[in-house]
Amino acid sequence: MSTIGRKSTRINAVEPADEQAPLDLWGGSKPRAYTFIEPSGVWLFLRRNVWRMAAVAALATATAFLVAVLVFNKYSATAVVMVDPRSAKVTQTGGVLANIGADAIAIESLVQVARSEGFLGALVDQLNLTQDSYFAGRGATEALKRLATIEKLGAKLSVARRGTTYVIDVTATAPSPDQAASIANAAAQKILDDQTSLRTGASAMTAQEIQNRLAELRGRVTRAEQAVAELKARLKVTDAGQGNTLLERRVFELNQQLVLASAQTAEARARYELLRKAGASAGENLPLATQSTVLSALRAEYARLSRQSADQATVLGPRHPDVASLRAQLADVRRQINAEISRMTASARAAYLEAEQRETALASQLKSAQAESGALGPELVKLGELDREAKAERSVYEQLLNRQRELTQVKDLDPSDIRVVSPALPPSRTTPPRMALAAASAALGLIAGLAYAIGREWREDTLKTAAQVERLGGVEVMGFIPLVSPAKKDGDKRAAPDLSPWLADLSAELTPEAAGDEGLALLVASTRRGEGRTTAASNLAAYLAQGGDRVLLIEADRKADEKKPGFGLLDILETSEDLKRAFIEPKDAPYTLLPYGGETLNHPRAVGGLMSGMTMRAMLKLARQWFDVVVIDGPPALEAPHARLLAAQADRTVFVIEWGKTSAADVKAALARLDLREAVVLYNKADVNGLRMYDPQQSRLMEKQADAIAKAA
Repeated sequence: MSTIGRKSTRINAVEPADEQAPLDLWGGSKPRAYTFIEPSGVWLFLRRNVWRMAAVAALATATAFLVAVLVFNKYSATAVVMVDPRSAKVTQTGGVLANIGADAIAIESLVQVARSEGFLGALVDQLNLTQDSYFAGRGATEALKRLATIEKLGAKLSVARRGTTYVIDVTATAPSPDQAASIANAAAQKILDDQTSLRTGASAMTAQEIQNRLAELRGRVTRAEQAVAELKARLKVTDAGQGNTLLERRVFELNQQLVLASAQTAEARARYELLRKAGASAGENLPLATQSTVLSALRAEYARLSRQSADQATVLGPRHPDVASLRAQLADVRRQINAEISRMTASARAAYLEAEQRETALASQLKSAQAESGALGPELVKLGELDREAKAERSVYEQLLNRQRELTQVKDLDPSDIRVVSPALPPSRTTPPRMALAAASAALGLIAGLAYAIGREWREDTLKTAAQVERLGGVEVMGFIPLVSPAKKDGDKRAAPDLSPWLADLSAELTPEAAGDEGLALLVASTRRGEGRTTAASNLAAYLAQGGDRVLLIEADRKADEKKPGFGLLDILETSEDLKRAFIEPKDAPYTLLPYGGETLNHPRAVGGLMSGMTMRAMLKLARQWFDVVVIDGPPALEAPHARLLAAQADRTVFVIEWGKTSAADVKAALARLDLREAVVLYNKADVNGLRMYDPQQSRLMEKQADAIAKAA
């Protein structure tokens, strides 16, 4: 047993997962291609899908661009309308409707009105779009055609406020540049015309309504004023101004004159009584208001003569002629003073009587005027009411007349706050431009290519890397065997490929030292036929035999190209004959072969029953006593139920997977059917160049192994 338990330097070994760490594209338990979360993963993903992505991207880009050119081959033109928030007035009053001004809600309402069916319908009729080949809608009747045209125009005409500004963009889309500009300008002008006609129409309509009311008001004013004039004429009442009649004015003035006359009479009477009661001594006791200049002069002269008489009497004596003369002068002055007082009393009495007569006359006149006014009182009240009604009617009439004249004159002078600041011009490029369509198509193509690549790898369920297998659980990848061409033999017959150089390092770990006197039983299994299981089993047996081990290769599955079965395993199990009778020593192989057989099965029982019976167990026990290594070329796990029983009899199981073809689902189902707690997986027919796209490090290891094998040869 020279090869069992030996160790050697591994060249085709699989790196541990923590060193290589290839990640799954989608994660989870379902094995997929590697992820591109890390830069290295992205690079590998792009390398293995670059041509597919390029082809799909090119096709998607061309298709998207062609569709975009057909769909978006339209022109868009924009007219700019501005609502000026500044208020401009020709007159103080202006029209009936004021400008929009800075009212943001009114501006947004204007935009919504421009999007309404009524506005669009008027625009359709104005431009005769029902006859246009592009905008004309379909319908059984003219009304339905017009409605369909309105809907289509609404989809091609955009009216939107630019942010929070006072600017409104009117954008039209049409097949030709001129038509797009024409529709945009027509819509913008219609917005302007509608607002202008709304304001001027309101003013004109109001002026006409006022004109209709003026005729009625004129008649009512005339009738009211005629009623006032007739009543005044009947009552013989004349207007004295300030809202008073002559009679009222006369009563007022007589009342004022009577009050004044009464005051004057009282004053004259008091003066007269004062002078009458004062008598001769009044000259010295009269107040200043009743004194005259003559009396004052006489009193002054009297005082002077009295002083002079007293002085002369003291000096000359009382009997002196000069003193007597002075006394005579004093008596004359006193007489003059008394005469003046008598005259003043008579004058005061005459003034008192005159004032009394005037007061009496005024009182009589006032009483007469008041009697006349009292008789006309109810009529004057009625006259005042009629006069107020006439003035109210005239006031309303004059206001409406003035307003009607203002509206008539300013209806074309009041400036509008809405204007087209930038008419639409025929565009020179489609919307969006061809370059933008090409860029968008290219971006869409790249996304489509990337999505195709991701979807393809998502759908791909074949195993290619060690990490994918190890995520199945309970299995370990021992190595990769490349696709080796069969060697040519004499007669141009092809023999099995020679895999022994690739099995050297794998066999060292695959066949540990056996315990006791029995040999080691190895089961070589696979999911289905055609994955290289038989080739791997025969090469493994040959390599172990070349190392000095006694090796028995048991064929537990029939060959696909076997036409006539010989004597072999099934015959031993069926007839219980000597096991050595079925052994074959191949000329080109150093191991002993136990073929599948079936020659004596005239009435064969179920193969599964033979393989799972006690005879099979006894045969394997005996073979392990005779040979160092028993290699069992087992049946496909998913096609032969008895493969599970063979796996239970083996010490180790080698599970062969065809690189890039065996699916993860099949491997998982096969391992579950074999009921293996652990197994060794061997990748067969690995494409070194293809593996480079998934696991570059493992690919380099295989290239080094191939170079070493080539040098050794």
